[in-house]
Amino acid sequence: MPEYIWNGVGLTAPDGWEPSALERDGLLLEQEGQPVCELKWKTVQGTFSFEKHLKRLTKQHKSVNIHGVEATETPLPWQESATKLGESGLRLHSFIWRTPSHKGIGAALHNPATGLALLVQFFIDTEDDEHLAAEVLATLRDYSGGKTIPWAMFGLAARLPKAFLLDTFSFKPGHYLIKFWQPKSAKQAGKLPAGKGPGLSLTFERFAPASVLLKKMTLATWVQSTLETAPPEDITLEDNSNSVAWLGIAKTSLLRRTLRREVYTAGQVWTPETANAVMAVSATGTLPISEEIFTSVCESYELA
Repeated sequence: MPEYIWNGVGLTAPDGWEPSALERDGLLLEQEGQPVCELKWKTVQGTFSFEKHLKRLTKQHKSVNIHGVEATETPLPWQESATKLGESGLRLHSFIWRTPSHKGIGAALHNPATGLALLVQFFIDTEDDEHLAAEVLATLRDYSGGKTIPWAMFGLAARLPKAFLLDTFSFKPGHYLIKFWQPKSAKQAGKLPAGKGPGLSLTFERFAPASVLLKKMTLATWVQSTLETAPPEDITLEDNSNSVAWLGIAKTSLLRRTLRREVYTAGQVWTPETANAVMAVSATGTLPISEEIFTSVCESYELA
């Protein structure tokens, strides 16, 4: 059963459930082209009102009949899963919804410890769907409160320090890219969007198939000619045949040093033995990354 973890929220899905839409704070899973589960979340400050959240949901979907229900009004498997989530610290309020052609069950969840507010809903056609929905509900996890944050999506997985924020992402055939951003100061994190201002960009990439990409060149040559985050030519690449690494200063001058605007770069690119792919992790920005942290991040990056 695949595990999907995205921007601090995770769940384990049945085989055949696959992401069909991905947002910074949202995820839609489908099975054979039909929606089966949708999640949306955000971080809220202060108290959280389930009643206001459901009212807002009703206004946004006027054609859908939505109403909150007591725990005893939900299927027994759903009740058991909701109880497990409650024991983990998540507060939960269930709701059911119906349209002329579909029906479903869902829940609004809030974690007082982290401020996470999450809305999850399942599309229900049969009694088996109710059991699956309950099983998936029990696997919901809030990872946003840890010192390091994992992510797992489309067969890739990694873990990085909490200070990094999700910036941009793209999953195209042959090239997957997920970029995170660490602002230079904690105050900047709340004022500017990810990727803006001084800081550090951490990029995960997967290219495939490696047998085609590297057919007429070495990995080091491919890095220098193709990789967007490749270092300038004056930085020596550490070339070990099936892996390439670098660490240095990409841009410097007297003025940059005076203003503390030097641009640092670090990278590691390799071809895993178990897959026909090229894996790449790179860090670039005005904030240097320690070798220890960068090594740890690279070691965590794997094919899930």
